[in-house]
Amino acid sequence: MLIRKPIPFMSENSSDRQSGEQANVAVMPGKRPYARQPIDRSSRRSIAIDFSRYGDSETIADDAEQVCVDNFYHEGKFWHAVIPLGKVAEIRGQTFNFSQSKVRKGPNGPEVILDRRGLPKRKIPYLNHVQSRFILEPSAFIELYRTGETECGEPAHRVNDFVYSVEVVGPEGIKFNLRDGLKGSLLCAHRFLSTQEMVFERMVLENRVIVESPPLPLTECQRRAALVESLLRSHRAGVKQPYYLFRFCGTNNCTSNPFQVLDKVVHYSFLRRLGSFLYRLPLSPRQYLRARGMDTKPGWFGLVRDEFRCYIESEDTRERKRTFLKSRGERRRAERKR
Repeated sequence: MLIRKPIPFMSENSSDRQSGEQANVAVMPGKRPYARQPIDRSSRRSIAIDFSRYGDSETIADDAEQVCVDNFYHEGKFWHAVIPLGKVAEIRGQTFNFSQSKVRKGPNGPEVILDRRGLPKRKIPYLNHVQSRFILEPSAFIELYRTGETECGEPAHRVNDFVYSVEVVGPEGIKFNLRDGLKGSLLCAHRFLSTQEMVFERMVLENRVIVESPPLPLTECQRRAALVESLLRSHRAGVKQPYYLFRFCGTNNCTSNPFQVLDKVVHYSFLRRLGSFLYRLPLSPRQYLRARGMDTKPGWFGLVRDEFRCYIESEDTRERKRTFLKSRGERRRAERKR
């Protein structure tokens, strides 16, 4: 039997500790364009923890070895996760572009225009999504248990590689768009999900090209602090925060959050501190790292597809994609008949 040490942690909203159908009944705030409509939280939720057994401390203890959270997402399901805090080997920045690729007429029909790196050029190059990738030490794992289970016995899954990603949530069928993003009409989900699940969502289903930075030059203490701050930020957010693509004060988007986490755990020189004011818009995240002195190899970039090629091309992944697309098609046809 595995015995878990209680971890002091901040508790702010009890609604996010619920699971299953009850957790999906959250509705949009009353003064927003989609007021009182149910929020689609089928796959996007901030993490949460039941603090009734831990007391009322507002921070994770400095000597805490692990923390237990709900709503960790993996293989299309939410799990209760036991996350080790001091075993982060690397943190990398990841980006992908939402807009369509530029095309031109070729000898055999339309062809995608590539940049000097061999990546597709985009119609809106500044419309990027930014997220943080955490890689644990080879011997360390996040242990995943079914929601509602105690942390004893053999976990259902072990995960070594995961992502912190701030994404839009709103009523079913409403996706991110510039109008709602600028007006703050939608809400934020501060997600924690396995990198494999992110690859399925963004690359297998959406065919995104995900580029990442070299590992950030952080100390072991800074890597732990970045993970702790990301967890705290996710829990505090719950399903309450408006998503603001840009505001002079109070920007709250996919880019601002990971950079604010980084700025909280790193002590910069004066010039680097000036560079840390760049974070509000997803214009050039790699330049934001460079301004902070956090880009160790400016000319290098990694392609996540290369790393996960075997997973992407496996028959199990293809079958899951077919099942997902079939289910989505049936759901849409049913909605049109209503």
